[in-house]
Amino acid sequence: FRSMKNYPGFILTLILIVSINLEDASAIPTLSRKYKTSCITCHAGYPRLNAFGEAFRYNGYKFPEDDEDQVKDEPVKLGSEAYKRVWPGAVWPSSIPGSNPISIRGRFSFVVGNEGDSLKYSEFGQPAIQFIAAANMTENIVIFAGVHLFENGEPGSIDRLFVRFGSLFNKILPANALSLRVGQFIPDLVPFASNHRSITQSAYALNTYASELGSSFVAGHAHGGGPFGIENFQLGVELNGIIKSRFRYVAGVVNGNGTELDNNSLRDYYGRLSYKIGGLGFDGSVKEGMNTDYETSLTIGIFGYNGVTTVNSSDIAFGRYGLDANLRWNKLNIVGGFIAGSDGLNTGNKYNLFFAETYYDFYPWLIGLIRYEQANPESGNSVRQIVPHISALAIANIRFKLESRLDPNDLKFNNLYLGLDFAF
Repeated sequence: FRSMKNYPGFILTLILIVSINLEDASAIPTLSRKYKTSCITCHAGYPRLNAFGEAFRYNGYKFPEDDEDQVKDEPVKLGSEAYKRVWPGAVWPSSIPGSNPISIRGRFSFVVGNEGDSLKYSEFGQPAIQFIAAANMTENIVIFAGVHLFENGEPGSIDRLFVRFGSLFNKILPANALSLRVGQFIPDLVPFASNHRSITQSAYALNTYASELGSSFVAGHAHGGGPFGIENFQLGVELNGIIKSRFRYVAGVVNGNGTELDNNSLRDYYGRLSYKIGGLGFDGSVKEGMNTDYETSLTIGIFGYNGVTTVNSSDIAFGRYGLDANLRWNKLNIVGGFIAGSDGLNTGNKYNLFFAETYYDFYPWLIGLIRYEQANPESGNSVRQIVPHISALAIANIRFKLESRLDPNDLKFNNLYLGLDFAF
């Protein structure tokens, strides 16, 4: 964002953008096509997940219960079910999607602001386009891919490409007790403060901040956080599982150099433990009489990330350790987190940071949000910001968003971001 003191031409531009004809944009993403259901089954203003959507993701991108009965897109069988009885004398049967498993997501933006004290500023941002694919090969094996073709005028890259093997050793372990992700993915450290599942343009400082940034919260673009970010795309393996519906664990080992080849012989390690009270279980289990549209629940978690990254040819150790909470109460959703960080790049590079964020669903298509973030570096002054945001769904898969960043010491709307986000 850039700061702004007035809004020349903004209202006219807003009217022009909102008046775009959206009638033909009725397609829905690949998982919606698979189940012949709306995006709002899993999303509360995509890409933000509702409670059912979280269970859907934890369950390997399939319905928690009676998945085969819910699938409306007939898959192509790769082998007979009878092959299971003669294995290992035959290849284990599987399937591929009967229709195209690829979804497309696109984003446009318009920013108004001010550079310095006098230069007024407004521009259309360059668009971004992304391919996303998810396909269940068997009941417990899923392949996921995410590719950015273009972003901010630059060629994109592969961001996620992994295979998930769910419910391992299910002859002796309960369903979902042990699953494995292999490939390139985002470490599952703070699921509900993920930049990839947030409706805001502003990245979470929890994932991106380092004391070297000084008064800035974000390093690089929203898909990572510089060499010390905890939500960078990473190459590695991750174990996760659900115990008795309410307890979930995550443990992973990654290269620690994002999507690039590793630049040292060391690995990064991370883990998370969480527990959910009320509402749907992590596995989607439902208690009798529960309201599944708007649940009442509290999820609490602790997490840690310990790694080594190379900066200016030197191996720098760093750590990030924190706790978080996610409260859902009818149409209100409050999330918050605390993190303590340190690295050996310079002296005085310890910090702590906390954030709190409130969502409210005014209507199923209209969502308001406000976020407060504060970082307290050991070697400098506290850094604070407030992010107000509102999202409006034109239809289930097209979303308008309006956002600003505020200085708590000067509560003026000195910048505005208007975005259009769509997927099909």
